[in-house]
Amino acid sequence: MVDKGALARAVLYSVVILYLVVDLFVVGGPLRRSFARKAPNSPEVIEAAKDAGVVARIHYQPILLAQVDRRVEENLWRVGRVLEGLPREERLLLRRAALNELIDLHLVRLKTRFSQSEVPVSEEEIKSEVALFTRRFSSEGSYLAALRELGWSEKELRYRVAARIQQEKYLENMIEVEVGEDEARLWFEENIDQLGFPERVRARHIFRSTVGLDGEKAAAAEKTLRDAMVELEWGAEFADLALRISEDERTRGNGGELGWLHRGRVPEGLQDALFSVAPGTRALVRSRMGWHLLEVLEKKAARNRDFAEAREEVLAALEAVKRRDGLREYRKGLREREQNHIEVFLDVLERGL
Repeated sequence: MVDKGALARAVLYSVVILYLVVDLFVVGGPLRRSFARKAPNSPEVIEAAKDAGVVARIHYQPILLAQVDRRVEENLWRVGRVLEGLPREERLLLRRAALNELIDLHLVRLKTRFSQSEVPVSEEEIKSEVALFTRRFSSEGSYLAALRELGWSEKELRYRVAARIQQEKYLENMIEVEVGEDEARLWFEENIDQLGFPERVRARHIFRSTVGLDGEKAAAAEKTLRDAMVELEWGAEFADLALRISEDERTRGNGGELGWLHRGRVPEGLQDALFSVAPGTRALVRSRMGWHLLEVLEKKAARNRDFAEAREEVLAALEAVKRRDGLREYRKGLREREQNHIEVFLDVLERGL
C-alpha cells in the first residue's frame, strides 16, 4: 500500500528543490537577489561598511578610519608632534602612510597566525620590551598619562608588545641576512664621518611633571624647581633634592643622574640647555612632559673612530639595513600576492579632513 503522506512530502521536497535551482541558477529570482545583496562584495554591503567608517578591507576583514587616526596619533607622538594645526595635505599623507602600515601589519598577522606554534613569545621577552618602552618616560605618571592619551590599558600594551615581538620573530625567520668582513670594512670607509663618537654630555636632573596639569598646578611645578635652584645656591646637595622632590622614579634615587647623552637621545627642547653650556651650569627648562632642573657635569667632544672600535656597530648596522630592505621586499611581495583581497576606500580616507 502506498504511503500517501510520504509521497506528498517527496513531491513537496521536489518542488522546493526545483524552485531553488531555478531561482538561484536559472532566472536569478528573489532568493538569489537577496543573497547577492548580502554578499560581502555587494554594493549594498560595501556602502554600509563605508558608512560605518571602514577605510579598507583585507579578505573582507575591516580596517576602520578610527584605527588609522589612532595610528597617525601614535606615529606623531613617537616623534613629539601633534596633529593639531597640520595642513590638510599633510594629514592626508599621514593617514595614507598609517593605512599602509596597518595593511602590512594585517597581512603579516595573518601569516603569523598560522605559525604561532613556531614563533613563541616568552614572558621575559614581553617584560623586557615593556621595560624599554616605559624607560622613554621621565616618570611613571608620564608613562600612565601617555597610555591614557593613546586609549590603551597596560594589559593592551602587553598584548601589542607580544604581537609585535611575534611578528618580528616571524619576519626574522623569513629573511636571512649575512654580512662579510670585507663588506663591513668597505661600508665603514664610505661612512666614516657618520660613525664617529658624537658630542656627549653627562648630566643630571630634577623633574616635576605637568602632564594633565594647567594653570596654578603647572605653575607650582615650576616654582618648586625655582625654589630648589635657590637651595642649591645656598649649598644644598643636588642628590638630596633629587631624592626629595624629583618625580623621575628612575633617577631620583641615584642623584638624578642621566648618564652620558648625545643629541639623538635628547628631546629637542632640552638640547640647547645641555649642549650649549659649560660643565657646572644649571638651567631650568620645560619639555612637553614637565619642568627639568638640569645640571651639566662633563662634556666630551666629537671624534672619529677606527674600524676596530666601530666593527660591531658596523656589522649590526649593515645587518639592520639588509634586514630592512629584505623586509620591504617581503612586504611588497606579500602585497602583490594579496592585492586581489585588499580593498581601499579613498573617499573614506579623506573623510573629516
